[in-house]
Amino acid sequence: MDVTRAITSHVKGASFSFLTAEEVRSISVRQVVNPVLLDNANAPTEGGLYDPAFGPMRLDDICQTCHMNHFECPGHFGHIELPAPVFHPLFMNHAFSLLRGTCLYCHHFRLGRVPLAKYTAQFRLLEAGLVEEAESMAGEQLRRPLVDEEAPVPSDAPRETIDEFEERLAATVHALINKAGTLKGSRHDASVYAARRELRNMFLKDILRRRCDRCQAVNPTLRKDGYVKITERVLSARDAAIHEARGLRRANVLRDDAPDAPHEPALSMKEARKLSKEAGDATRIVPASECRANLRRLFANEAEICALLFGRHPVFGGRPQPSADVFFVEAICVTPTRFRPASVMGDQTFENPQNELLTKVLNMTFYVRDCNVRAQAFQHKENYPALDGIDDTEAVHRRRLWEAERRAAMNALLSAMMELQVSVNCYMDSSKNPAPMRQGQAPTPGVKQGLEKKEGLFRKHMMGKRVNFAARSVISPDVNIETNEIGVPPVFAKRLTFPEPVTVHNYELLRQLVINGPDTYPGAHAVRAEDGTETLLKHLSVEERTALANQLLTPQGSTSRQARGAFGGIGGTPRTPVANKQVLRHLRTGDILVMNRQPTLHKPSMMAHRARVLQGERTIRMHYANCNSYNADFDGDEMNMHFPQSQMARAECYHIANTDNQYLVPTSGNPLRGLIQDHVVAGVWMTCKNTLYTREEYQQLLYGALRPENYGMTGRIATLPPAVYKPAPRWTGKQVISTILRNLQPPSAQGLNLDAKCRVAGRYWGAAHREEEVVVVRDSELLTGVLDKSQVGASAFGLVHAVYEIYGSAYAGRLLSVLSRLFTLWLHYNGFSCRMDDLLLTAQGDATRRELLRGGAQCGLEAARKNVGLEGSDDSHALRVRLEEVLRDDAKLASLDADAMGAANKLTSSVISACVPSGLYRIFPENDMQMMAVSGAKGSAVNVSSISCLLGPQALEGRRVPVMVSGKTLPSFRAFDTSARAGGFVAGRFLTGIAPQEYYFHCMAGREGLIDTAVKTSRSGYLQRCLIKHLEGIAVQSDQTVRNSDGFLLQFHYGEDALDVTKSRYLERFDFAVRNFETYRRRYNPVQLAATMDVECAPAHMKKALKKPHKYAPALSVYSPARYFGSMSETFARKVDEYVQTNPSGLLASKKSQPSPLAEQLITADQFRAMTKVLYHHGLVEPGENVGLLAAQGIGEPSTQMTLNTFHFAGHGAANVTLGIPRLREIVMTASKDIKTPIMRLPVREGLTDAQMRTFCKDGSRLVLSQIIEEATVTERILPKTAANHYQRQKTYTVRLQFYPADEVREEYNTSTEHVLRGLEATFVPLVEREIVRELKRFHRDAARQIQAIGRGETYNEQATAGDEEAPSQPQQRRGGDDSDDDEGALSDAGDDDDATTAKRRANAGSKVSYDEGDADERPTEDDIAEAFDDEAAEDADEDDATVADSDARVADLGEKFTSESKFVTGFRFDTLHGAWAEFDLQLLNTTEKMLLINVIERVCRASVIHEIPRISRIMVPPPTPGESSVSLTVEGINFPGLWEFGFGVVDLDAMYTNDIGALLACYGVEAARAAIVTELKGIFDTYGIGVSMRHLFLIADYQTAFGDFRPFSRGGLADAPSPLLKASFEMTMAFLSGAALFQESDDLSSPSSNIVVGRPVKTGTGATTVHMPVAAGA
Repeated sequence: MDVTRAITSHVKGASFSFLTAEEVRSISVRQVVNPVLLDNANAPTEGGLYDPAFGPMRLDDICQTCHMNHFECPGHFGHIELPAPVFHPLFMNHAFSLLRGTCLYCHHFRLGRVPLAKYTAQFRLLEAGLVEEAESMAGEQLRRPLVDEEAPVPSDAPRETIDEFEERLAATVHALINKAGTLKGSRHDASVYAARRELRNMFLKDILRRRCDRCQAVNPTLRKDGYVKITERVLSARDAAIHEARGLRRANVLRDDAPDAPHEPALSMKEARKLSKEAGDATRIVPASECRANLRRLFANEAEICALLFGRHPVFGGRPQPSADVFFVEAICVTPTRFRPASVMGDQTFENPQNELLTKVLNMTFYVRDCNVRAQAFQHKENYPALDGIDDTEAVHRRRLWEAERRAAMNALLSAMMELQVSVNCYMDSSKNPAPMRQGQAPTPGVKQGLEKKEGLFRKHMMGKRVNFAARSVISPDVNIETNEIGVPPVFAKRLTFPEPVTVHNYELLRQLVINGPDTYPGAHAVRAEDGTETLLKHLSVEERTALANQLLTPQGSTSRQARGAFGGIGGTPRTPVANKQVLRHLRTGDILVMNRQPTLHKPSMMAHRARVLQGERTIRMHYANCNSYNADFDGDEMNMHFPQSQMARAECYHIANTDNQYLVPTSGNPLRGLIQDHVVAGVWMTCKNTLYTREEYQQLLYGALRPENYGMTGRIATLPPAVYKPAPRWTGKQVISTILRNLQPPSAQGLNLDAKCRVAGRYWGAAHREEEVVVVRDSELLTGVLDKSQVGASAFGLVHAVYEIYGSAYAGRLLSVLSRLFTLWLHYNGFSCRMDDLLLTAQGDATRRELLRGGAQCGLEAARKNVGLEGSDDSHALRVRLEEVLRDDAKLASLDADAMGAANKLTSSVISACVPSGLYRIFPENDMQMMAVSGAKGSAVNVSSISCLLGPQALEGRRVPVMVSGKTLPSFRAFDTSARAGGFVAGRFLTGIAPQEYYFHCMAGREGLIDTAVKTSRSGYLQRCLIKHLEGIAVQSDQTVRNSDGFLLQFHYGEDALDVTKSRYLERFDFAVRNFETYRRRYNPVQLAATMDVECAPAHMKKALKKPHKYAPALSVYSPARYFGSMSETFARKVDEYVQTNPSGLLASKKSQPSPLAEQLITADQFRAMTKVLYHHGLVEPGENVGLLAAQGIGEPSTQMTLNTFHFAGHGAANVTLGIPRLREIVMTASKDIKTPIMRLPVREGLTDAQMRTFCKDGSRLVLSQIIEEATVTERILPKTAANHYQRQKTYTVRLQFYPADEVREEYNTSTEHVLRGLEATFVPLVEREIVRELKRFHRDAARQIQAIGRGETYNEQATAGDEEAPSQPQQRRGGDDSDDDEGALSDAGDDDDATTAKRRANAGSKVSYDEGDADERPTEDDIAEAFDDEAAEDADEDDATVADSDARVADLGEKFTSESKFVTGFRFDTLHGAWAEFDLQLLNTTEKMLLINVIERVCRASVIHEIPRISRIMVPPPTPGESSVSLTVEGINFPGLWEFGFGVVDLDAMYTNDIGALLACYGVEAARAAIVTELKGIFDTYGIGVSMRHLFLIADYQTAFGDFRPFSRGGLADAPSPLLKASFEMTMAFLSGAALFQESDDLSSPSSNIVVGRPVKTGTGATTVHMPVAAGA
């Protein structure tokens, strides 16, 4: 057996099941019985874990089983026999669940027959893939006779029996399966798998009941202690007596005995029911053997449902039969020696860590046997102590001693069994070891640890395999090679080989390579014969190599390995082998190499380059243009080089994966490769108007750049006449570019026509040369503009991108290479550097800068005064007081930070705009620093301004520098200093230096970025891994649908328009298409499309669908765009019609006007429409395209550019929203239903004034009592003993709440005195009473704990303390209603769950009454809105006119209510005249513990609600957005029903939106949730300026909502995938594999991960199709 050669068979699928104990013993070659591994001679012992029968231990050993050496022996299994069965640690939870659902008396499931029959029918239907039928089957019930409702049911009316019910369900299932036509074991998608998994979990929960529905027996309670044992608690006296009265007895399952015959019960049923229900305290350990016996009986009695639950497909043949033995272990497999290699160091041999666990199991088996022998000895009568002839005292002593020894032996046996269970647990899973490890010591990894995580078998050795024919080295730059080439050092070229087949065409070349040998380049390493044998050339002489080279074309014949094994050649193959000989030659220039740099984040991270062997080099040489693709630089980065070894792989690399074809990134369709840095500067300088060249310079530049010999160009190079003839011929730099474009133009194409905007704006060139901001190319001649980053860099719609679009990828790659050499030559001739005067300002510019900074010195003070409401005031004391208040409130501090940052940013912008560029000493383009920043070569305007102007405000997570408790940002500043400098504003610049404080602030901001970069790498990497695993199998099918690997349909057309991201970038550039119409026509040949496709049906239907979309379906849904020419999306068709109608650039010929003979030839509208259809068809996505991976990479790769700033401040207070990676994780990874910052957007109706919007916001925002209280005081007094208080001293507390002035409260919160009284009545007084009771209970509880702790030590747990500190922010489960210690957490939601109180508060909302007036079916008008707010004002006026007498009566009623209903309130007073204060008298017993009541009052005030909308904290009017006329209110919190009711008449209810996708899913359905996912993802990327194609976002949203819910990209979301290997290769490998084996799942190897695991090509991309060769019938 040659294990190094692949078996010539096809793996169709993989099934998962268990090896029974008998099968383990049958595959075992030897039982392990010797715990000693090596003898004194360091040789493996017989019967040990390194027994030679398991395979060779050393390289020179021979296997005793197959007699092969170390390299050929595949290894052989052994086993360890356990003395008794133990629980399988991976399935102990399942066994425990089944035991809890098993009746231990009748050994059936505790369910009745009717629900069990329904479960059985549902499982059978799901096996056939009938999900809807299975759901409907859950509603089946026993049929009853149909009679009149008023008439009595006759006693003899026929009723359906349970047997008839089961037969009816079985017949229905059989009919449904036959009707569906599906076969058992057919391929099902994720929906069937998810339904089956959910039904299985539901069944396992449904059987957990104490009383059996069949025999009515009450089963004892079982408990599982870790993964070691299961204990059983005895029944209560009542239950035991009832069982005895009914004749129910448990059988001895270990002996297979039937229950004893029933006898006369000692108690009657009536007497039994009177006994105690309390269960006894006695428990017993249920051994694994008894548990197995119980489950065996269950599986025998419930064979059908167990087979449906745990699989019924035999793996190794035979009759399918579910077995309960899978939950237990009798024999442990011992893996071959080659998988447990010993480490040899000199003369010492160290055993594998896995042997330590196996040795422990083996020793425990011996120990259990010994304990069992000792325990069995006490069961024999001859071992009973002899008591004859001794006195009674001695006899009692001996009997007690014997009993103690017997009990000790039994305890030792039981302990040994537990230790054996622990040993098996540690071998299977080291995390299930109950014994704690030493600090810092990790447990020995078990089987589970060897499979899981990054270093496990799946991810390290199956998903990521080691490869040969690869190299790795440092990369260094080289501008002289082509952009699609890679420079290979000779040391790699000599080591990497390719098996080149010998043919008559390459015989001479390969012959010479064989003669050269391995040490001479180019040469060869070996010659491979037809039968696969290789002849190494390293040790052959030149003569021997020459003789071998001369036989390369000679058939192997009788010299083959097969013929040598036969006598005289008889028995050998009679025909010539179909394969030629192969020469393993060196890597040569022109070979294709796959380059890769980790991390491989997206598709262009692996590209194919042509090799160029560079003599004398020692590193890999790469062109600058590829840096962006690999995210590489040349500061020591290393890259991997892979040499493809098959012709198919080479063909794919040459034509698909080559660098030129990766010019556009699939993430957004924008260019990824381009020239950088100095090349961009050279391009701008060279194409300036004042750049002129002589004939010699012109031709030298062309000669050095074009290199016609590299591209197979023949004939003369086309040149242009000089632009200037007198006084001397001169060529411009633009003419050099034009000449290059002319010579790179394909022979069959016309010249390029392009209009593109430059990065260098026209203002930099001056008013006379503003046309230079637009690049104009006509017929491949550059007329205006310069070549900056927007034209030759990685920018969309530039010069190189245009060449890629109309000429193809090869010509774009050539253009990049040519321009690279051209600009390098220019740099050689001219040079480029920066100097100090590029950074200096003029005297006037510097004076302007100083003046602006001097004038803005008070901007911080003005912003602070404006924020605290003291705008225009000079009261410094009042400012300090309010700043102290702001400092204590983070929300107010956030508002102050926003205002101060806005003022500082405004000052910074004014300084920069005044100094750059007009204030610089040297002006663009003579200023080289400006040249770099403006052209996009390097840096930006921020760098320039930081050097020459100022650094500006320093931000930390969107806010100013944090303020200490003392009110200072640094000790060098005054407390509550309002100057911009104290808040982090750096007025200094790098040119002249910055102060120490400014340097400190700048370092704080810089350090935040460093920390952010370090942390986000792992998070973004894990995010992308989750996306990849979920979406890896999604591909475009031949019918243009997008499906998962299991066939589940996700999209009818990819991206809603069936277009490829990289093919459709220029699709809507209609001007470009018209100007290059002839080139497009020649390239795509529309006549050929017309001959192979239907060209009439789709356009006719599209025309009708655009006119009447309500009547005709979209064209894409009727006609496939791959077969019907002109089938396209309606959006694109409307844009085409709009362009034809408007003709914005006048490029289309008009029907009325006659074109001039001298004018440019125009195309007609029909020609333009036809070309757009051709371009649309060319942009269709290819079948087999793995769009799932592209979407995962499109989301994951840009996430590395994001920050971890959780909150983005929107400019008004603390209104924030989660962005960046945290928000991506909320949407994608967790699909969170409880997001961190829920926000709603409420578009207001037209006609609403600003005052009305502010009133609406005040009424809808949550108002608590603490917001209107200026001061709260508590006065404590002790009353003397009087008859009124029964001569007991009592404590009296007077609580005084001092409110802000009533008019200010009304102005700020739109709240009246009546609203305050209602709030005191509804929430304040009840909460005060509840909090006092809670405090008193806490005092009692603490006192009891202190008494119990006297004389005892107390341990300190840091984790518990940390958990207690975080407890208020996390929901906790409370044991009792009043025993919770979470004070503030309990009060935060106080009253929200009280329906009556909530309804009362909602009724008290100021503007709600008027909003709800009128008919609910009528849409409110502007008059209704105005009337609503007028009515509200009238109500307020009526309240103001209320008499003081009415207020006094109201206060008196409240006081009487409080004193009568409250246990502590004895008095209530309120300022009815001004509403300025309220007082409460509270009375407690003098024996009450000392209570700090002010803390209780503060908590209650923060929780007492005056008015609110539940779950809505506040509503705000955002700052106006430039360019938008509509206004949308911002709401913190989520409550759609509440806002529907509250906002009627004010808010446009049809346009409400929230970032909470779960809330949208619950209220509006799955389509709204899908649209929200797309909107939220787009908003995240737009915030950071990252371009991601909407097609990727559509696919992400469709995948998450495919099942009608919100699915996360996590292991929980992957649990419904039908491929076990896919799930096992992601996370929790052992859990998924064990689950697949337990339920006997199978994998059809349709997913990419499962194919990679078994070593098969993935069935997507080029592997999606199979080419079949026709074979003649007689062959």
